[in-house]
Amino acid sequence: MVSPREQTVRSYLHRWAETAGAQLLVVDPGTDDCGLSDGMAGRGVHVTWVPTTVEGLIAYGRLDPQAVVVSPAAPGVPATEFVTAIRGHGSPYVVAALEPQHAADVGRMMLAGASAVVERPYSPDHLWQLLVHSSRSLEQHARVSVGPIELDAAAYRVRIDGERIADLPLKEFELLRALLLRAPGIVSDAELRDALWGSDERRPSGSTIAMHVTRLRRRLGDAGDVRRIRGRGYSLSV
Repeated sequence: MVSPREQTVRSYLHRWAETAGAQLLVVDPGTDDCGLSDGMAGRGVHVTWVPTTVEGLIAYGRLDPQAVVVSPAAPGVPATEFVTAIRGHGSPYVVAALEPQHAADVGRMMLAGASAVVERPYSPDHLWQLLVHSSRSLEQHARVSVGPIELDAAAYRVRIDGERIADLPLKEFELLRALLLRAPGIVSDAELRDALWGSDERRPSGSTIAMHVTRLRRRLGDAGDVRRIRGRGYSLSV
């Protein structure tokens, strides 16, 4: 049974990956019953799953994903034509999904421009190993650093000058991540509410954000300065 904290962290990771992470497009008529979306969210990768190659072409144009997994069983235009089309409009890392009955199709997909093969049902760990060695490696999207501060969303870890600090409460972790991504720019109060509470209509006031900022300042010490820019938001400088 999944604990409430684990559910909260999982929800955060999905939101973080969708807004700031890498994009992985999966074109497959099946369903994500292998936990691929959860497994990739923890590594800073957002998975968009579509059942047909026609929807895949639309999603590809919208997302410009770093990597695309394609099943030869996906209906619509043939998978080989799909691979040729997307390779002609960018440089995604294309992975062909392998099932015994489609082995010949996978071979044709490799000739059309696919770079690797992964077996179905998908294993998040196996697919991750393929993707981090691709020409558009996804690994860096799980980490963000500014000066001496490094945040790793996959490991739920913060280091200062290379030393891991005590685990931050979830809201402070989200707050730090949002500030690091924009540093030294300003993150507005509205953007911080989106990052910390999503679209919940009961999102708290600015005083609650200020409380979390005060706590985060104490944890960072001299490593970073979180400043309030009146009427605009907060910024982090090191």
